[in-house]
Amino acid sequence: MLGWVVLVKAPVFLKSDVRTTMRICLSLDPSRLLRWHLWLAEALAEVPGNEVSCVLAAGCRPLPSIFRLLLELERLVYGFSGKGAVDPVEAALRCLPPPPAGQADVVIDLSGSESLPAARRVLTPIFNGAPGEIGVVAAWVHHQDLLVDLHDTARPLRPWTARPTSADRQVLALRLDSALSCAVPLILKALCEETGSSASANPGPRTALPSCGALSALARVTGTVASKAIGRLDVLARGGRTWGVGWRIDESASLLDKGEAPFRMLTGNADSYLADPFPFRHQGQDFIFVEQYLYSKNRGCIAVVAVNRDGTAGASRIVVEEPHHLSYPFVFEQNGQIWMIPESGAARNVCLYRAVEFPYRWTREACLMEGIEGYDTTPLWHEGRFWFFVSPRLWKSTSWDALSLYHAESLTGSWTPHAANPVLLDARLSRPAGAVIRHGGRALRPVQDCARGYGGAVTFCQIDSLSELEFAQTPIGRIWSGALGCHTYNRRSGLEVIDLFGHMRGLREVTTSYRLLEPEATVSGLSGVSESFGQPLSWPVSPG
Repeated sequence: MLGWVVLVKAPVFLKSDVRTTMRICLSLDPSRLLRWHLWLAEALAEVPGNEVSCVLAAGCRPLPSIFRLLLELERLVYGFSGKGAVDPVEAALRCLPPPPAGQADVVIDLSGSESLPAARRVLTPIFNGAPGEIGVVAAWVHHQDLLVDLHDTARPLRPWTARPTSADRQVLALRLDSALSCAVPLILKALCEETGSSASANPGPRTALPSCGALSALARVTGTVASKAIGRLDVLARGGRTWGVGWRIDESASLLDKGEAPFRMLTGNADSYLADPFPFRHQGQDFIFVEQYLYSKNRGCIAVVAVNRDGTAGASRIVVEEPHHLSYPFVFEQNGQIWMIPESGAARNVCLYRAVEFPYRWTREACLMEGIEGYDTTPLWHEGRFWFFVSPRLWKSTSWDALSLYHAESLTGSWTPHAANPVLLDARLSRPAGAVIRHGGRALRPVQDCARGYGGAVTFCQIDSLSELEFAQTPIGRIWSGALGCHTYNRRSGLEVIDLFGHMRGLREVTTSYRLLEPEATVSGLSGVSESFGQPLSWPVSPG
């Protein structure tokens, strides 16, 4: 990751930004007509100007029957009932029209066939180095991180890449859902990009199918079931792993300066846990707003904890509760009012709350966006407009794989998606982990590193560019907490907070480290950014 820059630009369309008709043909294996292929066909058809057709390859390379049996076993063991990415949907895909006469503009090779329809451009998704879903299966058998490469004959030396994760690395169905869900937006992004080069008529690379024997796969499933049984025993014996909130007060230096610092712990109680901390000072009193997850209701609420400069803290008190899950309470002040935007992805909206009697009484003031299953919405004011950083859930992916941007001229105005959404498809660098801060002359965006699982670590990314046409960031540092996971960082008025994941029972204090990933460099900050050290970036919020 050292020195790596992520740069995303908006699609460049034809002259006058008018898209002409694009004829897209899906090459499918008749033995593998799967739901994720239907997701792709439907998403392509929704784009104005696209004409989507289908051709069935002559050969067949079905998934081995043992893996179908393993997927059925997982459904029985884990109670899966949703529509998975590799469920057969033969009838729906066979209803797609055949390709028209003549050359297609694009062929998307989902079959691995040696003989494809004639096309100006061929896109071939490769999963962990292998064509087709068997690459995901092999990655699961061999405990590999997921990697999706989209080979494009229009840019043969630079495949498009996504790095998804899964809600549980040990479960095959979830690995398939995540990888194949992320392949769909990756293909859509590639099609929106005007490459500016002549496409080769040659299809993507032909790679050998990976080895993943039936015995290895069976051992993987049985081992997973056994490990989960051991995990349940661990919960009974030690209380299991859960979330807790760490906090410290230091007016002079942050964790990013000190490199290492101890945090006092708030760990909830037997009925709930605390996570997603956001600090706020009001009239000389410090507060930490948190998600308080209630086991009895199986959902999170927003709570607040009063903390004191002598190191003592009060009890948590719930201040916002809805019929759906709430978390990530982003609290800010503007024009004499105190506002909150909590995460409400389960309700498919982003809502604004106003403090009626701070900090304990709040009212829902407005719904800012609807119909978007977005998580950990993080606002920022930059160059005369508001921005939301949001992690969307795409088809059956996790909510950790992608980053989308939205912008508006006013907070309650019309929110416009970034032209290159999702701007990132990378579980290491996408999901927000707290407010954007300025530190050392840089605008830093805390992000959750979920490559190995949810709440693995927090990485700080320098924002290099943010506009309606592009987004760029560079990873520069990470928070480490030893065996404990971490997925939120915030600092305000000298009050610094993180959350940690692990065996929290009995913990009173945890020492956490921050390490640079590359030598520090001087970069120009974003205009309109507050110069105050270690504070959230300044952005004038207006409810209108």
